[in-house]
Amino acid sequence: METITCNLAVELARHDHTVGITCLQSEGGPLALKLRDAGVEVRLVQCPGVRSNFLPYSLLKSHFANRSPDVVHAHNGVWAKAAVAARAAHVPAVVKTLHGFALGEPRYYDALRWWASRYTDYIVAVSEPLKRHLITSCKVASSKICLLPNGIDIVRFAPGRSDGYLRRRLGVSDTTPLVGCIARLDPVKNHAALISAFPRVSALCPDAHLVIVGDGPLRAELENQVHAMGLGDIVHFTGELADPVVIYRDLDVFALASIYEGTSISILEALATGVPVVATNVGGNFALLDSGGCGLLVGPNDSRALADAIASILLNPRLGEKLAAGGRAWVMSSYSLEAMVGKYESLYHDLVKT
Repeated sequence: METITCNLAVELARHDHTVGITCLQSEGGPLALKLRDAGVEVRLVQCPGVRSNFLPYSLLKSHFANRSPDVVHAHNGVWAKAAVAARAAHVPAVVKTLHGFALGEPRYYDALRWWASRYTDYIVAVSEPLKRHLITSCKVASSKICLLPNGIDIVRFAPGRSDGYLRRRLGVSDTTPLVGCIARLDPVKNHAALISAFPRVSALCPDAHLVIVGDGPLRAELENQVHAMGLGDIVHFTGELADPVVIYRDLDVFALASIYEGTSISILEALATGVPVVATNVGGNFALLDSGGCGLLVGPNDSRALADAIASILLNPRLGEKLAAGGRAWVMSSYSLEAMVGKYESLYHDLVKT
């Protein structure tokens, strides 16, 4: 979500729109630096408490009123607060993008989404399952929702020669089969299932290694799992790494065992970079992998099926090449950043005109 929001803001600024990012909890981090370098203002306007979901918080209302934007575009976690305050500040149009759900979120969240939708002109769902959820569970009118998948920079994320950076960092040879996952270490990403699959992957492909790139609240727990399973020599944690492109180019397979996904940016990046993908058949992954036409889909929490799918690519280079070529072509035709930004621009213009 944060990456898509950042990329959208930067591209809109390049298209000569005046763009600002308003954060309600924190304004720091590498994405804030990227935004400011692109001339996008990043401001922290604290908006604490549950009450601000229902009554406009004065600081946020004043922030919008002072800037008089044509559109306020809200994202996950701040929808109601942003929409209520924007309406109170007489902002002409309010847009929301629903990127996905938090694992184990309270049941009242759907009621809160319904409430926020009353203050929102148009809602973007990044996958068909999210759109269906808004209609069936949140009781939002279908006429108020559109499907607009995320997009990525297909020029930056492109196939290319590996420079061996990741393999050198891990201390493995150039011929070591490398399976990777780039995702925050969060329960919804279900790294535990991927780790549980790796003894079988190792049995089928004895030289294979798994690299987990990213950080998050589950890191210590996952490291303990690896230690308990005796996988410390073949499962590696790198933490956050600066340039994902060089990581993808070192991988033989990208694997994601998520319990739920909207439109996975990591899957799109892997496909665009020419890496074969294995993912769980949840959320938007089915459409993202063209119904399985450009990647292998397995059931959630099925470590054996996950292991077999990974091994099938490692043991069959022609299958990997076919999936890689199909995945790159699919992303170029359906999931480019340029196309996504253009659709958002059209949506903003249509709303402001009306």
